Amino acid sequence: MTAILKTRAVSSYTELLARVKSAGLLAKKPSFYVLRLVYISIAATGLWVAGGFIGAAMDSHWAWIFAGFAFAGLLGVLAAQYGFIAHEAAHRQIFRNNKANDWAGLFLANLFAGLSYGFWLRKHNKHHQKPNQIGEDPDIDIRVLSFTAESLAEKRGVEKWFSKRQGYLFPILLMFTGFDLLLDSLLALRRRDKKLGMRVLEFSLMMVRQVGPYLLMALFFGWLWAIALWVFMMLMFGLFMGAAFAPNHKGMPLVPRDLKIDFFERQVVTSRNIKGSWLTDNLMGGLNYQVEHHLFPSMARPNLRAAHEIVVEYCKERGITLVEMNLLASYGVVIKYLNKVGLSNNTDPFVCPMVAELRPRF
Repeated sequence: MTAILKTRAVSSYTELLARVKSAGLLAKKPSFYVLRLVYISIAATGLWVAGGFIGAAMDSHWAWIFAGFAFAGLLGVLAAQYGFIAHEAAHRQIFRNNKANDWAGLFLANLFAGLSYGFWLRKHNKHHQKPNQIGEDPDIDIRVLSFTAESLAEKRGVEKWFSKRQGYLFPILLMFTGFDLLLDSLLALRRRDKKLGMRVLEFSLMMVRQVGPYLLMALFFGWLWAIALWVFMMLMFGLFMGAAFAPNHKGMPLVPRDLKIDFFERQVVTSRNIKGSWLTDNLMGGLNYQVEHHLFPSMARPNLRAAHEIVVEYCKERGITLVEMNLLASYGVVIKYLNKVGLSNNTDPFVCPMVAELRPRF
């Protein structure tokens, strides 16, 4: 498995926060999100119109099949974009009013991405509180993946089979992220700690989102093809969501269950930034600035790039390594790490080259 962090002298987050505040980078930018939602919705509407045209104007042949799957795949990508904005609403990045953020997140997550906002909020808040901490972070407690040798040893049956081959299967497993999140969303709605009315609302919105596209695709392409197109849409949605979240922490140092660690160092050392351009910023929903997102979770996406420059300088001053790499290289590290855990029979931690550089030295 990956490197295990040790205690280091406490570092100060206060000064960094003051620098970011003085630069005006904690200001909300709701207009950015409103315009983005308009663009995404126009694109989605155009796809549905095109889908209807394809279904009505073309006969069932290879061009028709290819166009239908392209249509469904792009719908999956756009659903992920709605999901990214729902994620940002959950972090209070859009509006100053918390209720406005929650209602925006609920409708975007349930009605446009097809997932439970309440489930996501609970799960993701736990992740942000203790990223990569063994026994605490739900993002390293996944059914068919093992991030430690101990986790691998506890797996049984199908889960064990997948975990032993997890590095090789990782790109394929990413595609099923949407189905996994949908299952967890449905199971979460059974929780009694939430008001019945809210659970009914979430479930109703999710069913409109999941059933509605299938019914329309059945109208355009016939019920049999609609099943295949809906599944493909969910696979592309899962791949896009998983591909954006996966490079951010996997293969980075793990924090032992009982270790107390400074907030600033915890967020920087367990997170990985992805180098790129405006296209990367847009396709990944700002998650390529993972370090900045963890340090300032309520920061609006347009401010992350400027905050990154401040954080890089601050890390240099304090001698803390901030990891950045391009997207493909990050996937290479993640796959190599997962393979080492899955294929190893040892209980000692696996230390990949990137992690070795981060191991504290005293």
